Amino acid sequence: MGAQDIISALSGGLSQQERLLKLDTPSYDGVLLAQRLVGRARLGRHYEFTVDAISPSGDVELKKLIAQPVTLWLQQTDKSYLPHHGYIHTARRLGSDSGLTSYQIAFASWLHFLRFRKDARIWQDKTAEEMLVDVFNEHPQAHGAFRFALSKPLPARSFCIQYEDDWNFCHRLMESEGLFGYFEQASDGKSHTLVIADDIGALEALQPQAVSFYRAGTSSETDALVQWSGSRTLQSTMLTTRTFDYKQPSSTFNPKGTSVPTHPGQGTLPAQAEVYEYTGAYSYGDQSRGDQLSTLRMEEWESRAKRFHGVGAVRRIDAGHWFELDGHPEHIGSVRAERQFAVIDVAWFIENNLPVAAQQQAFPHSLAPQLAQAQARQRAAGIAEVTHADGSVGFVLMDIEAQRRSVPFRSPLEHHKPAMSLQTASVVGPDNEEVYTDELNRIRVRMHWDRRAEDGLQSSCWMRVAFSDTGSGYGSVHVPRVGEEVIVDWVGGDCDRPIVTGRVYNGAKRPQWHSHGLFSGYRSKEYQGSGYNQLVMDDATGQNRVQLYSSSANSMLHLGYLIDQSGNSRGAYLGGGFDLKSDAWGAVRAGRGLYVSTHAKSAASQPLDVSDSHSQLVNAQSVVDAMSQASETHQAENLRDAHTSLKSFTDATQSGATGASSSGGLTAGGGTGSANTFSEPVMLFGSPSGIALSTQATAQVSADQHVNIVAGNSVHVAAGKSLLAGVTERISLFVQNAGMKLFAAKGKVEIRAHSDNVELTAQKSVKILSATDAIEAAAKEEILLTSGGAYIRIKGGNIEIHAPGNIDIKGTQHAFAGPASTAYALPALPQGELAGMQSLRFATFGSDQLAEDIGWVGKPFSIVDGNGAVVQSGQIASDGRLPRTMHEGSEALTLKVGSDDWDAHPVESAPPDEPPETPELAGDDNPYAIAAAASQFLTQDDLSALLPSNVLAQTSQGEA
Repeated sequence: MGAQDIISALSGGLSQQERLLKLDTPSYDGVLLAQRLVGRARLGRHYEFTVDAISPSGDVELKKLIAQPVTLWLQQTDKSYLPHHGYIHTARRLGSDSGLTSYQIAFASWLHFLRFRKDARIWQDKTAEEMLVDVFNEHPQAHGAFRFALSKPLPARSFCIQYEDDWNFCHRLMESEGLFGYFEQASDGKSHTLVIADDIGALEALQPQAVSFYRAGTSSETDALVQWSGSRTLQSTMLTTRTFDYKQPSSTFNPKGTSVPTHPGQGTLPAQAEVYEYTGAYSYGDQSRGDQLSTLRMEEWESRAKRFHGVGAVRRIDAGHWFELDGHPEHIGSVRAERQFAVIDVAWFIENNLPVAAQQQAFPHSLAPQLAQAQARQRAAGIAEVTHADGSVGFVLMDIEAQRRSVPFRSPLEHHKPAMSLQTASVVGPDNEEVYTDELNRIRVRMHWDRRAEDGLQSSCWMRVAFSDTGSGYGSVHVPRVGEEVIVDWVGGDCDRPIVTGRVYNGAKRPQWHSHGLFSGYRSKEYQGSGYNQLVMDDATGQNRVQLYSSSANSMLHLGYLIDQSGNSRGAYLGGGFDLKSDAWGAVRAGRGLYVSTHAKSAASQPLDVSDSHSQLVNAQSVVDAMSQASETHQAENLRDAHTSLKSFTDATQSGATGASSSGGLTAGGGTGSANTFSEPVMLFGSPSGIALSTQATAQVSADQHVNIVAGNSVHVAAGKSLLAGVTERISLFVQNAGMKLFAAKGKVEIRAHSDNVELTAQKSVKILSATDAIEAAAKEEILLTSGGAYIRIKGGNIEIHAPGNIDIKGTQHAFAGPASTAYALPALPQGELAGMQSLRFATFGSDQLAEDIGWVGKPFSIVDGNGAVVQSGQIASDGRLPRTMHEGSEALTLKVGSDDWDAHPVESAPPDEPPETPELAGDDNPYAIAAAASQFLTQDDLSALLPSNVLAQTSQGEA
């Protein structure tokens, strides 16, 4: 047939019927005729065909072909046709020759559209099936064109990110779960369906399922395989994995892991062919999931280990079907299962039997060179050509790869997760909430690229946050707040394992301290408030300082070069050293002693180096000792108690503590030696320049024992109103050198002895003078004036004047007439004892009624003082009331209940529904059988009657 005849035939509508290939293109139906075909289909991937077509028309618009459906029909040996439906993704005009124009189109399944869509998306608590459905439904061509044929449900994934094109995401998702896809073609050629399976048993058989093996040249149209061979490749024989689950870290050095060997019966394999992998952080939760994932990997290796390759012209073969091989000598006698093979890969090389092949020119990009090579292989294999009724000749050559149907199939892991780099995100939380975290201080964030997260709480999984120090019960905590921008990294580069590694400022969240770079530290924010806490380190040249501050009560510790700081500004100089203050309360406590001093010491000195203050105390002891001896010499009271207590205090400031012994290693050479400590929890204040106590109210000094005031020079006491003292026993004032003065500028000077004598004794004169009034001397019983043996005695209404010498009475007049007397009112001096006894009454946990509840009634008790002496004892009465104890002075008392030693008694728990049995005790065995007598102690009413309430010092637990 000449060129013009061919053109005429095409123009007149050259029929595609009975041809080896038919091409349906809705946009140009009947215009394009398939001439050559190269195609490939693979299980777990998809199929793609490239077709050279001819047309008498040279004005086919290529853009009208792109993304349009197309159906390629392949004639079978029984003259029926099987369709291959797809979508055109490439169209090319190859060239024209003798009025014929050659075109080339490439089409594939709808999966090809997944290559051209890329997304950034997050799924949480979804299965791979659900995620695949979501992605497929983004493509209109996939609607109604896929289904799942799974043997078991898939596990939900807590967090999964797509950060790549749909093609890579869907394939890596299926590969990781052991899923694979194959296609079903609609019989009308208008659609195709992707079937996603997890078991090779889901594949359908060819129709008919038997495929014959023929030797070359045995048939004119060979619907058989003419070549068949098997191959085996070495694969790894053991897969060992490890992962680390931070939620259940059984041991840092013993993380979760799996170990899966290959299937036996594969010959002698090298034992060392082990693959050991760290699969990443928490790649699975429970052990069964880990074993499943490792088994999927091993099954993929085992699938590749043994494959079969065939050549022939079995046009009905397609990837995703299985057949039963008949007639091959190596399989004759094998059981049927050994002769059933699943088609993994198919390649088609077809020359259509059109009457144009020999005359047409070969154009660049044409399939002609590939078909020429395929035809040479076809002829060498003895595969017969396919002849049309008009004498046109074509051929079919197919290469197939298969595996036994009894061996599990898994797609190779050819699609990988995207490589992730550092990103930032915003912290999210519930509405009107500033902090949103959990027991591990994890947070939720929203990635800046996430366009789907309408609910901020579900925009991410709980993400761990890196802190500067972490440990069980110790470490640093600074949880990012809602709205902050944080740095997100990916553990092992895994897009499904995000972790927050830091935080950054931005235009909306600006730093508190900035620009000058002198301030460093931390500042927090009050939860749903404007307060804050902060630690500021100021590194200004020559003005270093540290400030620890809380806005609550303006509480602050300021160290170093003190300045006024307001926000980011450095204010006026305030002083140097340290400043500790608060608008609320304050307390300083040290359980074993406290030293406050203004004595300057080097930085390396011991904290309790009290040598300066100790010297001062020793000097004070000397002063007290000297004055005590002088007082005693002059018959005044000595100061032995003062000296003893002062010495005891001074000695308590000198003790020693030895540091821990060095155990070598990192602690070698450090922390050893000794240092001064206090042997008693005393408080010592020391200053080389003075100590002052000042208050606008009242200053209190209280001591259960002694108050010692020692001055090397003078003690000055000045009172704006009164100087009052109340003393239980005695007042002794002794002056060594300069005398003693007692002056009253106004008011009386009264000296009284209510129960004893008043004695005035002087080495020299005793003067009693009245500058403006009188001197009165009166006594109830007797007045005796004596000197040199002479005396005047006034007693009983009589006056006796006796003298060993002269009695000289002079006056201008002498009246001795009649008796006379005058009454002189003597004051009635008050009598009584000091009502200064201290009172204490114990109450059982604050209430007398609890004594019976806890079994104390009838128990012996004793109250002892600090020296262990028993102050009071008895038995607790039926009303639970303990006696009130009177004691001179303040002293700590201890209540002891019972007298037996502690015994351990085993306790057997009763069943939950049965109350414990109460033992029946009687007589001496019953600890509570003591008669409940009324309390024999003084009641509160008795005490109130004996002692006025204003002088009775009462301290009671549970009772006012």
